Amino acid sequence: MTGKMPDRAFHRQLADAIRAKVETLGKLEQERVLRGPLIIIFCVAAGQAAAEAPFVPPGTSPPDYELTTTVAKSIPYYPKESDQIVMHHDHWTRVTRSKASPSGAYYANDGVAITFNARGTFVRRGRLRWNDIDYEAHNTGEQQTHLGESCTVWEILRSRPDYGRLKLSESSCVTDDGIELWHRAMYGSDVHESVEATKIERRSVSDNEVNPPRSLLALDSPEQDAPERSTKPDYEVVMELSVGADRPTPVIRTVRQSGLWRFTEEIDGPRRNIAITYDSGTRLSYESDSAGVPNRLSIWPLKSTLPVSTSAALPDPRYAPKDLGRSDTILGETCRWYHMNPGWTHGFTLACKTEDGIVLKEESHSRMDDRTWTAVRLTRRPISIDEIKPPAELLEPRTWGLE
Repeated sequence: MTGKMPDRAFHRQLADAIRAKVETLGKLEQERVLRGPLIIIFCVAAGQAAAEAPFVPPGTSPPDYELTTTVAKSIPYYPKESDQIVMHHDHWTRVTRSKASPSGAYYANDGVAITFNARGTFVRRGRLRWNDIDYEAHNTGEQQTHLGESCTVWEILRSRPDYGRLKLSESSCVTDDGIELWHRAMYGSDVHESVEATKIERRSVSDNEVNPPRSLLALDSPEQDAPERSTKPDYEVVMELSVGADRPTPVIRTVRQSGLWRFTEEIDGPRRNIAITYDSGTRLSYESDSAGVPNRLSIWPLKSTLPVSTSAALPDPRYAPKDLGRSDTILGETCRWYHMNPGWTHGFTLACKTEDGIVLKEESHSRMDDRTWTAVRLTRRPISIDEIKPPAELLEPRTWGLE
């Protein structure tokens, strides 16, 4: 993935800002912000951009070890200093605040990263890459001593010459056997974030201490809603994206609604995106790369989604869908056009919805892209919960290299 804005801290703030806005404005605002798999995945990926494995120089295979480190940040709304434990064995490195911590990260040698906390589990394959950053690691030749250990300073990344006035860089000091003793992210000459080892122990580390448990990929089993829980109709709608005539295959979106559960899948050749929501609260999102290889997976437990009670505070009316006073006929069905996110300044979405709320046409407009989806098939029928569940292989450990 490539793009702008590479700073680790910036992406943490971006993800938190989006999350805070969602929680403040409520269900309808969440549906507006997270209105499709691509945007959901972007928010998650942005939140995970800051999480990276300890740097290991090319061609180095670290021994088993355990580090106690101190993390210092100059980031608003984050603790200025905290401790964390880093353990490494064979294929995996585990980073947590304590050995029994309910949050942390697992990093595989092949680039798979798994972060977990009370909000859920987030899996990605490969580091996010930004156009403005040069990621080639350089051995500076500088030698330092830390905790009585000799280490070599590597410059891991740096902003390209045309990036701007304030230059970004990251560096790391690594022992000859591949153990990172400190890591620093710099803005110009200012240290923005640092990780420094306070204790180092080379010892035998077991698989159980560092290998991700399979339970991280467990999705709470969706249950069919009681009839009184939802007045939404069950249906399946298939939509096509308006694209150039030179495309070999159409881009297809399939939406299935079962009570308060919704399954959305977008297929663009080998690329596949999936989102599963419950009453507008996201439960799972998935993305493959352009070759169809699993690339991103996010799982939110049901308890971490927004409340579904109808007694919840109403969202700001400025963001409620606005009836545009015009209608259309699609697949023999009458639908009315709504501005889905008035008050939103970075783009907007128009949707033509049937009387019972099914979207038959959608136009989304932003600074980066304009898209139009049109329904080509609509079926009103009972949708079983099995049709809402993700494909079983997405939650298989071997899909993500966990076995």
